[in-house]
Amino acid sequence: MTTHISSGGFKSIVKIAWRNLWRNRKRTLITVSSIFFGVIFSALMGSMQEGSYQKMIENVARFYAGHAQIQQKDYPDNQSINNSFIASDSLVKRLNNTEGINMVVPRLESFALASSGNQTEGILVLGVNPDQEDQMTGLSDKIVEGTYFDGPSRLLAGKELAENLGISPGDTLVMISQGLHGVSAFGKYPVAGLFSHPNPELNRQLIYLPLDEARYFFQASNRVTSLALVGKSQKSIDKAIPEIKKNLEQDQILRTWQEMFPAILQQIESDRATALIMKLILYLIIGFGILGTVVMLMAERQHELSVMVAVGMYRSKLALMLLLEILWMGVMGVVAGFIGSLPVIGWFANHPVPISGQAGEWMKNIGFEPYMFFAWDVGVFLEQMLVVFILTLLISFYPFVRLSKYPQSSD
Repeated sequence: MTTHISSGGFKSIVKIAWRNLWRNRKRTLITVSSIFFGVIFSALMGSMQEGSYQKMIENVARFYAGHAQIQQKDYPDNQSINNSFIASDSLVKRLNNTEGINMVVPRLESFALASSGNQTEGILVLGVNPDQEDQMTGLSDKIVEGTYFDGPSRLLAGKELAENLGISPGDTLVMISQGLHGVSAFGKYPVAGLFSHPNPELNRQLIYLPLDEARYFFQASNRVTSLALVGKSQKSIDKAIPEIKKNLEQDQILRTWQEMFPAILQQIESDRATALIMKLILYLIIGFGILGTVVMLMAERQHELSVMVAVGMYRSKLALMLLLEILWMGVMGVVAGFIGSLPVIGWFANHPVPISGQAGEWMKNIGFEPYMFFAWDVGVFLEQMLVVFILTLLISFYPFVRLSKYPQSSD
């Protein structure tokens, strides 16, 4: 048999490597299990990381600004009602027909002073189309008191802003501002309802008005400060950017959420760098776990391997056989880890983990929902599978190092 192994081809070595796995099932299962759990833990970590980023982007895109916005070219530097523009029907139609865009939502946004009794607050007035806004942000689901827009001249106020002003649904709010080209803007509006936004800052300063009423208040007939573009995902909007830019008029620009909120982008990039260090530590732990089982495998089979070398088997073929054994276990562990991680991450993706106590309060104060979110992203699974398999592949060369110390018999 030894002579057959020494002179046999690659197929024979592959078959023998596969059979050797099941000579000691316990040892094989231990090694496969270490790879299996390594894939699951690394996939969980990657999913949690990407889930937090996706939620941050969703908070910006789906709950407020959209994935991108069309604005007048001077508006980014001077966010004044004077830098609004008229969104022609033809422009809106072209945008709606652009592949990758699900919604085009008009907005009119400016600042004002709001007063009730002796209380006065600086506010952000956002004129919206109630139906479109609800489709985009689910605003009606965030109403905690009163009703969604129940009249053309009624407003919605953030819950914290309402507490600061001492108002509730049915009360009247007085607003003063500067309209288009410096005209005075003044109005009294009944409060239809109060909303609770995921971003506490918006809860403290945001007022929603129907778009036509906001235009009347600011004397900005037919004007908008932005057209919010919402796609199925950020990737779909990114693909549509060249086509969108072709449809813009001369005084208009396209701004993505990354350009509108650079602080959030910087925070994500900074967190990625920190998470990379954590991932490297996790990969080291996984790698040493796999290496430990391989070292155990070599130690348990030292006598067997020494005898095989002594009776004439070439070290190179013996090392190849051991390498294939480890690769077989690597493939089984990685595939099993991939299959095992699907239901685990699927559960967490649909059931975010709540964060309570001081950590939860801190997250609320900086504008995040107090949950650990997980992303259902195939790329996360494949990336972790690849990394763990590469670790296994590198470790599989360990037998070459050990076998080089065995004396080779003379032919």
